[in-house]
Amino acid sequence: MDLSKIKNGQKIVLGAGILLFINLFLPWYGLGPFNLNAFDAGFLAWFGSFLAIAAAVLIALKVFTKMKIQAGPLKAEHLAFGLAALGFIFILLRLITETDLMKFGLWLGLIVSAILVFGTFLAMKEEGLGVADFKALGGSNNPPPPPPA
Repeated sequence: MDLSKIKNGQKIVLGAGILLFINLFLPWYGLGPFNLNAFDAGFLAWFGSFLAIAAAVLIALKVFTKMKIQAGPLKAEHLAFGLAALGFIFILLRLITETDLMKFGLWLGLIVSAILVFGTFLAMKEEGLGVADFKALGGSNNPPPPPPA
């Protein structure tokens, strides 16, 4: 595999995914020597991290295995963007709902998940895709054709 063929958005996503995986085990909350990692910090912390990591895994599968990942009209980059955005929202909710005894892991998780959202957005743009493509899920705003006479 020629690593020079990996696009910038994909590089950002892959790097952020690795950092977010490592961040799962860093202290998110704690007091003194007693620390809680993402798994101990609650559902919002670990599930948000897993969603964002899943986005990186989708891009990794596309880059390294040449898999054609698609769900209806949505491509791998769309799916990764949605997963990364949801992951960021979950981690942000963890920050909002529990502000006592925060440690650097929570902040790192929030920052890295935001970088992952940016990377997936950039990967979409590099593939010629956009956020407007999500409108295809909602169907058309045009009324149905009239019934035959």
